[in-house]
Amino acid sequence: MARQYHRFVRIFYQIRTVTFAGLFAAIAIQMRAGAYGGLAWSLLALQFLVYPHLLFWRARSAANSLKAEHANLLLDCLLLGVWVAALEFPAWIGFPIFLGAALNNGINRGWRGALGALLVFALGALAWVLVAGFRFSPHTETAATVLCLLGLFIYVIGLGNIAYAQSRKLRATRETLRQREEHYRIITENAEDLIAMLDAGGCWLYANPAYRRLLPGAALETGADALATMHAEDRDAARAALDTAVRTAQPQTFHYRMSAADGAVHEFQAVAKNVVHADGPRIVIVSTDITGLRQRDRRLAVQANVFENMSEAMMIIDADDTIISVNRAYTALTGYGEDEVCGRPEGAFRTALQPPEFYAEIRAVLQRQGHWTGTSWCRRKDASIYREWRNISAIRDAAGRTTHYLVFFADLSHTAQPERAPGR
Repeated sequence: MARQYHRFVRIFYQIRTVTFAGLFAAIAIQMRAGAYGGLAWSLLALQFLVYPHLLFWRARSAANSLKAEHANLLLDCLLLGVWVAALEFPAWIGFPIFLGAALNNGINRGWRGALGALLVFALGALAWVLVAGFRFSPHTETAATVLCLLGLFIYVIGLGNIAYAQSRKLRATRETLRQREEHYRIITENAEDLIAMLDAGGCWLYANPAYRRLLPGAALETGADALATMHAEDRDAARAALDTAVRTAQPQTFHYRMSAADGAVHEFQAVAKNVVHADGPRIVIVSTDITGLRQRDRRLAVQANVFENMSEAMMIIDADDTIISVNRAYTALTGYGEDEVCGRPEGAFRTALQPPEFYAEIRAVLQRQGHWTGTSWCRRKDASIYREWRNISAIRDAAGRTTHYLVFFADLSHTAQPERAPGR
């Protein structure tokens, strides 16, 4: 797989290739008026026709392509400084070369880049002077002057077009971010869940309006301790979850209680997530009110406990005659365990002690009246026979459809329950 490289590498490769080709023509015109040998012409071709491609290969192969391209720009300045000094400082070749090199570095690295380009350019020129001596001949061939000025004009227009495209892209990005922020703000401001942003110390930075329906404004002031609004017994666990979220950058789930302004205690399930911010760690907490769910769970737990500990045997059957649940008294009375009967048809545990018409009559009474009470003979798992008293109630939904049956029964040989005739 080809190594990915920064898009600026290709942009400056294209700029460098076109610019150096133009400089090749301009410098060749200038050199024709002087006494330059074959080595100089070979170096000219190598510098301005081959060199741009070598730099592109180097930058795109580097581990950090953008950093390599910044080094390439400074190398441009160094070598161009050498060429300007070698050409004896022709004014209308040297000036466009220096200005273009300074612009390249300035665009990428600001005024520090431009200053660095000046120093490196001067260093290149100085190196040539120290080796070959100083010669100053500012005259520039007319054709070379025209070519350099035209190239500089095209180069500046090209940079302006790049800057314009970047500016448009930046404006579009800002508008996209603004719209996203607006969408997030609308969602946050209208969410039923509690959404907050805290600093690493657990102090308020932001709380959405849902908080204000529960807490007074003074408790939500920026910089106040957000954990102070929680139940005292839950604060340590919440603090540990926030610290873990900041330390590991992994979402943390925790529960806490909070007393509202009206005195009611609410229970919440919260998720804390670390968010990278320029001013330091931020923690976003989304809390869902589970008070109703917890109260329902507690009610169900009580009901389940009552069901399980009733002295009478109990059984819940769905409308399709499938056993849903039985209690311990059922197992004690019949000998069948919960795992043996649940999920199976209730009829599978009937014995042939009553005719089918008996059970059909029970079903008909339930459909008419919604309940049936009576006695029958039954057989336990160990095959022993007992007389059973049974009470069946139909459970119906809002539309009047039967969804389940609740069955109570007892062994008449062990209770004082009188025998009753089937209801009609």
